[in-house]
Amino acid sequence: MQSFFKNSEAEVKALRGAIHQVQGYPTAVGYHPLAVRRRPNLWSIFLEDWKLVAEQYHNKLT
Repeated sequence: MQSFFKNSEAEVKALRGAIHQVQGYPTAVGYHPLAVRRRPNLWSIFLEDWKLVAEQYHNKLT
């Protein structure tokens, strides 16, 4: 993620929950599924991130 955002200090927890423009593309940040599997307390956050993506996708279609 740090190389994608070209920021060595970028962190998932700081960037998640919003849509960012990266090289002209709308981009969402979220935890990797394996991280969620290892840390089940991240499950609700993981779902929130996917809901954000689904809302963005739905808004683009309407």
